[in-house]
Amino acid sequence: MTTVQPTGFGFPEQELPCTADIGLTDEEIDQFSWGTRGIFEPMPSVGPGFECYGILEKRFGRLEVIQALRHVCSQWAKAFPNGPRIGIGNISFAGGGLMPPHVSHQQGVDVDLAPVANTEEEIPLTWNHPKYSRQRTQKLVDLLRSNPILDIRAILFNDPDITGVEPWQGHDNHLHVSFFPSGISPESHSSDQQGDLRLVVPNMEGARVRKLQEDLVEIGINIKIDGIFGSNTDAAVRQFQQNHGLEVDGIAGIVTQAKLAQIIRGQKGISKGSAISLQDIIDQNKFIPFDDLNSGLLVDDLDLCQEIQTILRANGFLNVVDGLYGPMTREGLRRFKASRQLGGGDVLGPTTVKALLDAKPGSGILPNWPGGDKKAAIQAIIKEARRQGITNKSQIAYILATVQHETNDSFQPVREAYFLGEPKAENHRTTLRYYPYYGRGYVQLTWDYNYREYSTLLGLDLINKPDLVMRPDISLFILIDGMKRGVFTGVKLDDYIDGSFVDFYNARRIINGEDEAPRIENYAVSWQTNLA
Repeated sequence: MTTVQPTGFGFPEQELPCTADIGLTDEEIDQFSWGTRGIFEPMPSVGPGFECYGILEKRFGRLEVIQALRHVCSQWAKAFPNGPRIGIGNISFAGGGLMPPHVSHQQGVDVDLAPVANTEEEIPLTWNHPKYSRQRTQKLVDLLRSNPILDIRAILFNDPDITGVEPWQGHDNHLHVSFFPSGISPESHSSDQQGDLRLVVPNMEGARVRKLQEDLVEIGINIKIDGIFGSNTDAAVRQFQQNHGLEVDGIAGIVTQAKLAQIIRGQKGISKGSAISLQDIIDQNKFIPFDDLNSGLLVDDLDLCQEIQTILRANGFLNVVDGLYGPMTREGLRRFKASRQLGGGDVLGPTTVKALLDAKPGSGILPNWPGGDKKAAIQAIIKEARRQGITNKSQIAYILATVQHETNDSFQPVREAYFLGEPKAENHRTTLRYYPYYGRGYVQLTWDYNYREYSTLLGLDLINKPDLVMRPDISLFILIDGMKRGVFTGVKLDDYIDGSFVDFYNARRIINGEDEAPRIENYAVSWQTNLA
């Protein structure tokens, strides 16, 4: 007899057939089980950041899979302390084996997860449901793929705008996650592929590991430079993360590498800048073979490479923007040229560059706002709100009230903790767990996933250059767009201010829970009177 456990999610048991055979092969089981086949652990019914739903008997997995899930959920709880929690469904039977109607879910390495709502509700969703949050679901995928315990074989989900997933029939309403258990790794761990650098078996090795080791030595960490990411390199990365207030996980991901590069540039007293831009290629009528790009130009020019990669990613020809020109970027350029029916072979010339710039998602999207004093900024905010289709005066009043509070009535883009003064403010910011993606701008954009959202939307690399958010035109666009669409927390202006319905107090949830809600409510009432 099966036991269906009722939960706060209110999910029915979803027995949708999954024909994707992405679990372990018989050969992998024989080679790597080491006598542990069928010895699975139950996933707890509830814990930090998660609650399980469905049939109790189908909630068993390998120990390391349960550990990876609990790690991901604990990180989720830190990011979303008020919910919603992650919904965890089918994994495997206690002894493994066939679990109809699924093809996989046999070896304790596959798990079904619920998509995430844009509210605090824990409800059944499909990716095209109006309450579905693409931003939060992307955050969940990112946490899964960056977990330090196990590699991911595949994540099946049908939202075409989520990166890191693959489409598969029957996966509109849940994510099917397949892990590699301990001892089994992807076919290649060459560090010259794009992605994080970390300790795995077999060890990552190559030019990117060597460069990481050289950079660690340059800032004073004693480590052998051999191009192999072994236990010594793992320890060195952890030491660096500990020294600089980062999450200590041994993974040289985008945050760790960005902080390392920032420190090295500071030691050298240089500001990294691009030696050549895409526009220069047009203006100077340059023709650069792809092989020449690989031999030096883009490798040495991080900014130019990231500019090209950002455009390719926004148009579906590349998955990662990391400033490293390699086979994936080169193939992305080839596919881009083919999609535009551009001739000339493997050459980056003026015609191709013009097509790239035309395909840049941020082209024409930003307002013409170079910045100005308080009076000018207020008028620019009102103008931009109207440009983005906001005509409700109560909504505009609340936008102005938010900026008044977030900037201490200066109406200038600010950095988090600015009131402490420098260098105390920067010292404080480096202790934040979301550093270097601390609050910036009129609305103080925070967290890496929000910076990633606007990198994609604007065609700008805010991940590697988060200070771009301080630019008045970018900060102004993010302020209006984020409050209008509910980018920051999953709730938006229309949820609290719509027609004659006005809830200035709870509208603070658009930005930051109920923090200073009464004060901002008073500001909004005053602005509403002035605008009338």
